[in-house]
Amino acid sequence: MHAAVLRYIDQVARLGSIRRAASVLNVASSAVNRQILKLEAELGTPLFERVGNGVRPTAAGDYLIRHARETLAGWQNVCGEIATLSGNVHGEVRIVSIPAPIVRILPNAIVATSQRHPNITYRIIDATPQEHAEEMRARRPDIAILFIDRRYRGYNVVARIKMRLGAIMRPDHPLASRKELSLTECAAHPVIMLSDPWILNAAAEAEFTHSGAQFKATALTNSLPMTKEMMRAGLGIGFFTPAGFINELKAGELVHVPLTEPDLSLSEIGVLIHRDRQSAPPVRALSASLIQEFASLEEDIKAWTASR
Repeated sequence: MHAAVLRYIDQVARLGSIRRAASVLNVASSAVNRQILKLEAELGTPLFERVGNGVRPTAAGDYLIRHARETLAGWQNVCGEIATLSGNVHGEVRIVSIPAPIVRILPNAIVATSQRHPNITYRIIDATPQEHAEEMRARRPDIAILFIDRRYRGYNVVARIKMRLGAIMRPDHPLASRKELSLTECAAHPVIMLSDPWILNAAAEAEFTHSGAQFKATALTNSLPMTKEMMRAGLGIGFFTPAGFINELKAGELVHVPLTEPDLSLSEIGVLIHRDRQSAPPVRALSASLIQEFASLEEDIKAWTASR
């Protein structure tokens, strides 16, 4: 089966629309539709069914899409390996991440990788939490930096770090000297809440929902830089792991107090690599840098914890 046809099938499935797929592929809609009809005639079964203004795969279409993506991934791997023989690693890496690693881990890893392989490009998914979840369900990212979740079965975890979720605040906050805090104790003070609890892991989200704590939110945001500046200004407490705040914690600008709730005691963030693309040279190069960054962050957290 020709590679172009596989790309047509893949894009139609991703976008749920022949017209939108044709626009992305820069071909006529009729050309995409013609190839799909030709395949359906050859296989003797429909591959897509119409729903509203778009299309969705049939059961047979799902099988073909899986084959198309595996074949395209294999072809990209081969092209990358051949390029590697000449020292020319190039290609695109698609990445999805929760906010905290974007502050330090991901930029540092990209800088390190780019110094060795300047022809790699990086597509970092800056979308809503719901769109992040859809990215993972569709297995689109090559690399994900997320709370580890068993639902992500198409990915291998190549690095992980365990951290306690805690209340982060200014060092002059009334609760800053405490060794541990409950959500109820935090609720007696202004807090800065996440607009979408998906950024927490599932257990933490449930604990916040069912704790019974009545929070007085100064602000609702999913922006980590915005949250950080508001906490520095003393506008409220935020609830995070140390990952995105380690520099401020080491400098004494902010304080992290662990939470006592059992399901908030430990969170695990990992680097997840798509199983079908883990051998692609660009993916392999960035994942190696991310593993190093995770190790560096873990050492920083250990040093900060020991100095408290």
